[in-house]
Amino acid sequence: MTERVAFAPCCLLSLRLSPMSQSIREKRPPAETPVSIGNQTTEPGADARGVSSPPESVVLLQRLRSEFESNAAKLPRRANLHLDAIASRASHFWSKHSRASKAAIGLLILAVVGWVPVRSLLQTTSTEAVVNARLVTLRAPIEGDIEAPAGISVGAQFAAGDTVLRVVNRRAERGRLDDLSRLIDQLESERETVASRITDLTVMHTDLANQLRSFQEGRQQQLTARGAEIASELAAARANRDAAEKALARVAPMADSGSISTATLERYRRDVSVTAQAYAAIEHRLAALQVELKAAQSGTFIGDTYNDQPRSAQRIDEIGQKLNELTADLRDRDTRIFTLRKELAQETKRLADRSEATLTTPIATTVWEVLTAPGESVVRGQDLVRLLDCSGAVVTAAVSESVYNRLHIGQSASFVLRGEQAVRTGHIVNLTGVASAPANLAIQPSALSKEPYRVTVRLADADPAQQCKVGRTGRVTFGQ
Repeated sequence: MTERVAFAPCCLLSLRLSPMSQSIREKRPPAETPVSIGNQTTEPGADARGVSSPPESVVLLQRLRSEFESNAAKLPRRANLHLDAIASRASHFWSKHSRASKAAIGLLILAVVGWVPVRSLLQTTSTEAVVNARLVTLRAPIEGDIEAPAGISVGAQFAAGDTVLRVVNRRAERGRLDDLSRLIDQLESERETVASRITDLTVMHTDLANQLRSFQEGRQQQLTARGAEIASELAAARANRDAAEKALARVAPMADSGSISTATLERYRRDVSVTAQAYAAIEHRLAALQVELKAAQSGTFIGDTYNDQPRSAQRIDEIGQKLNELTADLRDRDTRIFTLRKELAQETKRLADRSEATLTTPIATTVWEVLTAPGESVVRGQDLVRLLDCSGAVVTAAVSESVYNRLHIGQSASFVLRGEQAVRTGHIVNLTGVASAPANLAIQPSALSKEPYRVTVRLADADPAQQCKVGRTGRVTFGQ
């Protein structure tokens, strides 16, 4: 029964295949246990035909037979009888087709074992791939000496906005700043002088204005009094004129009757004419005085011994003109001082920019290369530090020409680091081919030498903690 069951077909072995397959994977035939094939027993290290070691398929079949026998012995008697019959028929069939069956089983095992590398060969993959990232180069904005904080070295990490280096130029040109400062000081001194003169002239102008007002008031009072005097004289002249006219009227009839002489009549007529002319003269004097009083009230003074304005009024006009000139000069100096102070602030800022420059990180980065040292003198535009931008990690891959011609921008891809099993998905962002790739990458694509065609892949689900593994190699598999 033992030898007949040994070659049972696979359909019969499926009764206990699960536990048997598990035990087969965990166990190996003992090194010194004889192996029996059919009715023959072969010593370890030699088969029935004298071969030094049995094929792996024969060992597997022998192990299957042993496990099946141990499990079949545990079945009920009826099942054993049934299995015995099946095994008898299987043994008969196996004896006829033993060579073909062994070949089929070997081909099956070969197909299973060889499918994995064959499938790998059928996939569209890269020949080389490396994790890459762009470099941020900090250059000296001014010339000067380097002042570096403690701890800056390759691999040091900085957050966004952290200070990396300082460039100090203690020989910065400040001639323009000194000229502006001197010019502003000079203008401020002149402004103080002009303001002082304006103050003095303003006081003088006020005094003269008060003096003119006093003179004007006194003159008006004087003219008013003279007007009253002339009015009194005019009243007296009117009375004399009226008396003379009345006297002439009394003596005129007497002259007609011959009671008085003609000479007396002429004297009375003369008195009337004289008093009338005196009255008219006084009226004219009063009119002239009223004109002079009206002019004085308006600020114009009319007289025979002085001009239309007194000396104080003329002096007030001169001082007023001078005050206007000085006020305009003061405004001009204020404008110039304001402009120069604004230019001074700009020049001060420019001097600060030329004297000292602080280089900070625009993003969270890692120091990739330090190209200077503390105390070193640098020139404007000189490269100082190269920083690795870990936030934009990509994969640079080299592919063959046939693979390259099947790729396109946006095509899906997956990346596996060498020695790991985690798969990171992404897509193609650049196809440079044999052209020169971007020069600001940490690892130049030209370093991939197995194939000339270059592809850049951006990972969509990259772990931020793994993004700075620049230089790690792996394999990129491209989707369809």
